[in-house]
Amino acid sequence: MRSKTGSAALAAAASVLALTVGCSPTGGDRAATAPPPSSVVLTDADSHGYITFDTDRQVLTGYTHGGKRVWEEDRYFPTDVHCAASCPDAAVSATADMNKSASGTEVLWKQDGHSTTQSFTDKSLVVQWARDKDTWVATTSSGIIWSDHGTTHKETFAKGLADSMGRLSADNGTLLISIQENGGNSWSVYRFPLNKAGLSPSRIATDLPGSVGCLSPEQDTMWTLGDKAFEFNLTTGKKIRDVKKFASDCASSKTSTVLGAFSADPDQSTQEISITSGSRATTFQKVTVRSSGEISVFRDCAVLLSNGKLTTLSARGTKTESEIDAHSMRTLPDGHVYSVAPSGKVAEHRIDASTCRIV
Repeated sequence: MRSKTGSAALAAAASVLALTVGCSPTGGDRAATAPPPSSVVLTDADSHGYITFDTDRQVLTGYTHGGKRVWEEDRYFPTDVHCAASCPDAAVSATADMNKSASGTEVLWKQDGHSTTQSFTDKSLVVQWARDKDTWVATTSSGIIWSDHGTTHKETFAKGLADSMGRLSADNGTLLISIQENGGNSWSVYRFPLNKAGLSPSRIATDLPGSVGCLSPEQDTMWTLGDKAFEFNLTTGKKIRDVKKFASDCASSKTSTVLGAFSADPDQSTQEISITSGSRATTFQKVTVRSSGEISVFRDCAVLLSNGKLTTLSARGTKTESEIDAHSMRTLPDGHVYSVAPSGKVAEHRIDASTCRIV
């Protein structure tokens, strides 16, 4: 799914790398020969290609689906990275807080192997979605800004924004922008239908307890993150239910929802994964894994990292660790999964939805 990119994803990837180091075998020849994990992580991907970030070298690289390198970028530290119409074409946001020498935000547009740089005076502009350099949606310190075929529009807030987050549906047809104004505790959500002729947002909810972490147009629902995970109607914004548990991440498909709750201590990072499918009377099935990596879902099958392996969790609560070593992954809406091995090599796999296994 193309719903997790940017500094949050890069931070999560760094946590996974740290966890991989911390969980290396101790004692014996195995510890002596265990290779260090690669510093390469996936930042975004689709069926056409993928983008990686080397956290040690601070280099972004765009590849075709077959693994051919198309472009490389090391001028800026990326605050957020998104595939554009198709990977490896991309929008790279480099904000001033992540690039101390910059006075504003630089957005790098990668298209057909070529680069175009667009400068903004706002120090914290982040592109949340883009079709190309003329059609995109971003958030700034003062509000939401979008370009519709080169014509710029703004929705500004008098108090400015304390925080913002973008979430894209698995079918790439709906973008939600969650915003929290300065001095406020609640969140508001704006919806951008992306399959219409023009970009025209509508506010669908206010006073939400947290930012939206995932959405499913097919289920007509969205889930917020925070101390309690809440489910809301995607059309009306009306609350449906809460699960009275902390959620730091989530993913939704046509029929299922997966919630993740990170925790960490000096020795390890863990994540409690919960999955539910079918009617809202269905009980969440839970499992705790040693990981702080991204979670995703394909149909009724959750995909996650556990003990450095690609792992699945069925709607019945059956966890299956594969033999595939990985510290970073991306799951696509068609059931394909990109993963990064400890060597740094990117490989592609497929989810067998009938058995909820990686094949």
